[in-house]
Amino acid sequence: MKWLTSRYVFPLAVITLIISLCLQCAWIRQLYLAQKQDVKSKLESIVSNASKQIVYRSVSRGRERSSRFKQFFLSSEWFSLRQAFDELTLDNLHSQFHYGIDNDSTVVEMRMSFLNDPKKHFKISSSSKTDNMSPRQVSSDDQRDLKSLDSLVNRQLQQFGLRIHRDYALYDYSSGKLIKTVPFTKSSISFISERYTYNLKFLHRYQLVVDNIFWTVVFQMRYYLISSFMMLVLTAAAFYLLIRLMKNQQLYAQARMSFTSNMTHELQTPISTIAVALESISKYHLIDEPEKLKNYINISRHELQRLQSMIEKVLKQEQMDLGKTKLQFSLFDVQPLLQQVIYAMDIQVQEKNAELLLLQSDEPVFIKGDAMHISNVCYNLIDNALKYSPPHAKIEVSCSIADHELTISFKDNGPGINEIYQQQVFERFFRIFNQDNIHNVKGSGLGLHYVKQVVELHGGRVALQSKIGKGCNFMVILPLYEEN
Repeated sequence: MKWLTSRYVFPLAVITLIISLCLQCAWIRQLYLAQKQDVKSKLESIVSNASKQIVYRSVSRGRERSSRFKQFFLSSEWFSLRQAFDELTLDNLHSQFHYGIDNDSTVVEMRMSFLNDPKKHFKISSSSKTDNMSPRQVSSDDQRDLKSLDSLVNRQLQQFGLRIHRDYALYDYSSGKLIKTVPFTKSSISFISERYTYNLKFLHRYQLVVDNIFWTVVFQMRYYLISSFMMLVLTAAAFYLLIRLMKNQQLYAQARMSFTSNMTHELQTPISTIAVALESISKYHLIDEPEKLKNYINISRHELQRLQSMIEKVLKQEQMDLGKTKLQFSLFDVQPLLQQVIYAMDIQVQEKNAELLLLQSDEPVFIKGDAMHISNVCYNLIDNALKYSPPHAKIEVSCSIADHELTISFKDNGPGINEIYQQQVFERFFRIFNQDNIHNVKGSGLGLHYVKQVVELHGGRVALQSKIGKGCNFMVILPLYEEN
């Protein structure tokens, strides 16, 4: 599976996301078309129902309690019959509608006639009759019913949550000529309803016209769109985390290999030095030369201490990673501890011809923590400054107090750390390469990771300020002990 994880996982993730996106787009398109048709059907239903209601109101005034009257004029069969009568527009067809209402009965008559001889023509194509109504009264009632229809359509649109920009067109019933136009251009119109009569006067026919239903359809689809978007985001996030995890594991594996190589070299160096010293003592009978013997013994002792320090560092790091480290908290002054660390590192400072200064505070600085681990933190930071700084380096260690916090600063004049590495330097096994991808200074890559872990266990944090060519300033920030 190595070929899959190392080479093809990223292209595979990209291809999968593209396919998922295409499938989602196809699904959303089909859903949009279905929702668009549903909205159109709903608009058509609103207009037809409104037409049915207004026709019933126009003929039922004073007869609202008649169940037979309501049953007939609100029935779907009557509506279909009336709509079919209105839509029958054959050439040379004469249609006539008449209705009459008295106390005993209601009469509805529909007549259609045409000549068998196609060469002859009717003078009148269609007509309607109403009883005992003047043309002026018929026109007035027609205008009233038209306003009622448009108002009812508007209310029903609001009830269904369809907030759209709409208008209506009006046609002459007999000739089909457009009387009232809409302010929309043909290219922008999304929906046009069928033409409906709204009373039994048969003067005009009403048609709903909607400018744009795109956003209405999108609003109807909002939950589907949100769920689709969330699914894509979660899929992309899962792939991102998976790729990042695999990359981190790969980097971790490389770091472990580098760590093993570096530690092998680091451990071999003091062992080789001690072996050469002991061989020289035996070979050259240095027992007769006390000064040289003492020098070789001191060299061996120093190398043994360094070997022990490296082994302890690895063991402590392993214990800390496993959560087995138990800190022994006690109250102590930080400044004497810093003095002891600086004194213990005097040999390394002299070897580098460096200058190590402690800028002490005038007052004691007490914290509650594990003195041994805090001293190891200070040792690691000073040791790093010495290893990475040039000869004759200058290192300043200082303490300052602000906002109930103690800041221990370790400032050097070394080469500095590039900004892109300033967060990574605290990761386990991470070490900075030079331009040739080679470590200039040997080490384990555990020191700064250990520093961060110990400081965080004390409730503090580590900060780094650095610029290339201007050195580094590592700051250990710990809560200051204060009596209640």
